[in-house]
Amino acid sequence: MSVDNERREDHETTSVLERFEDWYHIPALLVVMVFMLTIRLQSYSKFIRNGEVFFDGNDAWYHLREVSYTVRHWPSTIPFDPWTHFPYGTSVGQFGTLYDQIVATAALVIGLGSPSQELIAKTLLVTPAVFGALTAIPAYIIGKRLAGRGPGVFAAILLGLMPGLFLQRTLVGVSDHNGVEPFFQAISVAALLIAFAVAEKEMPIWEIVAERDFDAIRSSTKWAVIAGVATALYMWVWPPGVLIVGVLGAFVLVKMASDVTNGKSPEPTAFVAAVSMGVTAVLMLVQLEDISFSSTHFSLIQPVLAFAVASGAIFLAWVARQFESRDVDATAYPAAVFGLVLLTLGIIYIALPSLWSLLASNFLRILGFSAGAATRTIGEAQPYLSPDTLSRLQLTPVNRIVADYGFTLFTGIAGATWMLAKPLVQRGDTRDYGYVFGGLAIIGLIFLVPAFPNGIGSLLGISGQLVGLALVSAVIVGAALLAKQDPEHLFVIIWAVFMTSAAFTQLRFHYYLAVIVVVVNAYLLSEVLSFLDVRATMATVTDLELYQVVSIAMVVLLIAAPVLLVPLNVRNTGTAAFDKSNTAWETSQGHSPSEVLKWESSFEWTKENTPKEGTFGGANNEMAYYGSYEKTDDFQYADGSYGILSWWDYGHWITVQGERIPNANPFQEGAVPAANFLLAPNETQAQDVIASQSTEGNNTRYVMVDWKMATPGSKFSAPSVFYDAEDNFSSAEFYEQRVYHLSDEGRPTGNFLVRDQRFYDSMMTRLYYYHGSAQDPSAIVVDWEPRTVQTSQGPVSVAGNPAGNATPVRNFDGNMSAAKEFVEEDGTSQIGGIGTFPEERVPALEHYRLVKVSNSSATSSNDYLQLVYGDARAAQVGPQVMLPRSSAAWVKSFERVPGATVQGSGAPANSTVTASVEMKIPTENSTFEYTQQAQTNEDGEFTMTLPYSTTGYSEYGPDNGYTNVSVRATGPYTISSGASLNESGYIVGYQSNLSVSEGQVNGDKAGDISVELQRTAQKLELTTGQSSDSSDSSDSSESSDSSDTSESSESTDSSSSSDTSDSSGSSDSSDSTDSTTSSSIVVPESAFAAKPAV
Repeated sequence: MSVDNERREDHETTSVLERFEDWYHIPALLVVMVFMLTIRLQSYSKFIRNGEVFFDGNDAWYHLREVSYTVRHWPSTIPFDPWTHFPYGTSVGQFGTLYDQIVATAALVIGLGSPSQELIAKTLLVTPAVFGALTAIPAYIIGKRLAGRGPGVFAAILLGLMPGLFLQRTLVGVSDHNGVEPFFQAISVAALLIAFAVAEKEMPIWEIVAERDFDAIRSSTKWAVIAGVATALYMWVWPPGVLIVGVLGAFVLVKMASDVTNGKSPEPTAFVAAVSMGVTAVLMLVQLEDISFSSTHFSLIQPVLAFAVASGAIFLAWVARQFESRDVDATAYPAAVFGLVLLTLGIIYIALPSLWSLLASNFLRILGFSAGAATRTIGEAQPYLSPDTLSRLQLTPVNRIVADYGFTLFTGIAGATWMLAKPLVQRGDTRDYGYVFGGLAIIGLIFLVPAFPNGIGSLLGISGQLVGLALVSAVIVGAALLAKQDPEHLFVIIWAVFMTSAAFTQLRFHYYLAVIVVVVNAYLLSEVLSFLDVRATMATVTDLELYQVVSIAMVVLLIAAPVLLVPLNVRNTGTAAFDKSNTAWETSQGHSPSEVLKWESSFEWTKENTPKEGTFGGANNEMAYYGSYEKTDDFQYADGSYGILSWWDYGHWITVQGERIPNANPFQEGAVPAANFLLAPNETQAQDVIASQSTEGNNTRYVMVDWKMATPGSKFSAPSVFYDAEDNFSSAEFYEQRVYHLSDEGRPTGNFLVRDQRFYDSMMTRLYYYHGSAQDPSAIVVDWEPRTVQTSQGPVSVAGNPAGNATPVRNFDGNMSAAKEFVEEDGTSQIGGIGTFPEERVPALEHYRLVKVSNSSATSSNDYLQLVYGDARAAQVGPQVMLPRSSAAWVKSFERVPGATVQGSGAPANSTVTASVEMKIPTENSTFEYTQQAQTNEDGEFTMTLPYSTTGYSEYGPDNGYTNVSVRATGPYTISSGASLNESGYIVGYQSNLSVSEGQVNGDKAGDISVELQRTAQKLELTTGQSSDSSDSSDSSESSDSSDTSESSESTDSSSSSDTSDSSGSSDSSDSTDSTTSSSIVVPESAFAAKPAV
């Protein structure tokens, strides 16, 4: 309840100072909010580049699309969007909510009804900063309700100083709904607190309601309605916010059980719950768009749960009346209540299995420390103290908390504990003291001795964290049953338990937890001041004595100074700037759009050099970018529409920045087929994935891959979580061994992963590293041996670098036979498996060609360099070994094409024919060679499908429905077979040049291309130091370019096979090191030095 100081009765003699005491909180709050807004906006200029507005993260970009649509169709949001999740489209659920309508309305007002696209984007850009600052208001209100105006202002100040996730999600440019959610939830909680407090005073019991004495319950009704509206508005912003209904439901159960047990009427609590949740249920029905149970859409789950809490509160109040009228012992009421809860859950489990599944899965995923692997691929849904995250940040669990909260989380726990224990301590019974100490002991065991809950969990078959949550919940329920609890205090405690569990299950909920932490710290400050007798003399500021001022300062500094004001060392790397924590100001200074800028050149190219949606191949069905489309499960795309396949992280960027349709998006729609394509071990399987998607799936035209997707240690392993094309598959399939580099003393100083052939066969690798070209293995061997290292658990055997002077990577100077012999004899080594060097031959792709690389290089990323140099140091090679040979661009764009079918003849029977062409990448002014091999039949005939054209580029572009490719050939293909020495002493070869037009590759021109290889022969003569003229014999022929042709012909023999026979899972490996039949990359000997050359 509010503990505001009463105003002085004699207003005529009120001094200016005393007036300030009455109203100081208003200017103080304004100063705090201005300070918070200033911090959050200080990086504003970084998000405006050449007049274009950029955002941080992924989801903000889709909100830009939603807001832009709403401005054009106000107040409607996108009902259905075919501009994402090709070939199905999507109903966007938790996007296109009140949040987007608020931003769109603000843009319309500022733009006087006709805002420019730049103004719309700038309005969205600053929205999180504005709402972040506004959150100080509900934080103050809740703090004031718990502890008074002064501590309430202290709560707002603490919130402004927080450097953690609440700040990071309310910075300029982080324009996701995350930054708005804490504001609306805190408003909802503040309204509920007031409603329950007012009801405690007015006591709206059944008799008053039955007599319709509305004057007696006017305030209770008013605040209950306001609370219901506030709760609905929170869910209008974010449908999964239905979690707050669960918080209220838990509070109602515990509070009503506590009231009955302690001789109070539970009906005031039931009244507020029934009215507020009744209002919420009605308002959520207004938004209903999905007649199913889904927490991420406006579905039945929100109104049904709200109605369930409302009706449940009324029913429990009726049960309490029955207990009273039948003179049943009140101590049996809690058992009856919780028994009814279990019965209800049982009925749901049997009668509504879909609802039960939703409730159970969401409980585990949000509150139960059990987020699944797919959920954990979402950055904001990862566990807060995930070992991988801690390792990346180089923080311990405690230091991670300190870096984000300072000491406030720990002092907040102390405040919440005292809030719960205070009624028991004040009553002073021995039993109460025993319960307090017993409860503290249990909580201490949970946090200080993890083996305690983990042991119980192992016996029950559940996680130790769930056991800890259950024990803490039991302690709270027990305390509530033993003594009367203030409704506001009890609600905040239950709210804190829910959000703390959620925050440590998924880090996104730390945005919410920050508000809870500051308000319970406000309560703690108030209690400490009361203990020091400061409260009693705070009627005026002039009444304070020196020791009280010093005490206040000490308490405030203890809570607020560490990290929030004064950075602390949270790491021990020896680098001072890295080791220290950051203040809120410092955190904001380093904020920028980051990664999306690296993709920008690729998106600009895409918009200007690929056909607009609906116009591919010359179709005239251009799609309206901000058009309104009817909702459907499978959108029927018109001819000329196509998809761009990439990992789901980048889907919104493709939609908004590229103005094209992604197959997968950050809603994780399309994630499974995207993973199945990107990790497919052969081209046929990849093609089948695309073709299997709806009726238009085969129209996926482009693939975009960045270095993160293709790099172990970054995002390469993420698709394996979704990959379901093979049973029992995991990311471990891509790696042969993790090899540790051990010092002379036997201590690990680094490690690297030896890559399995499955890694090199995956589509992601073949596209990013080889640009679809074939890749032969090189005579490079990775060697390791079992080594013993000492750990805290004792000696452990690991794969380590060979003892002595031998290095893990050995170069056999092109002698593949020697390399194979070494591997066979050694037993703990393999050919290749490091950098871009495969273990076996990787066949060429027939239908994918590189069309554009980004202006940004992967080497501009510190994360990339860290991975490259880390692996190079551990492998004791130069870092260039780890880099792609031809291009290390940040993003590479590929086009999926029919390819030009080549029917060849004139080659030796049953021989290997190689097609090769040099391609130029103008962005980097570099070249690479595309090669493909095919086997001839007994008549010397062969078939190839070539994905790169060599001529006719100027004839095609987006104006006639095709791609204006950036990567182009420097000359024609060379089609050749290996040279051989005949019985007459002539070196005989077969070769022709072949031009392939753009129309033959992109599918505009039908028919095959014929090529006949020309035989050449040259006399082999051994010289003894004197020169001699050599001449061709009569049976030889000169090399000729006359076979450079593009005539079409029908295939006459299908028995020949091409390089991409990998469609059946096989590969054509060869020991030959002949450069004419190999696309092996030649690496200088210096690259394999014992120590890396940096």
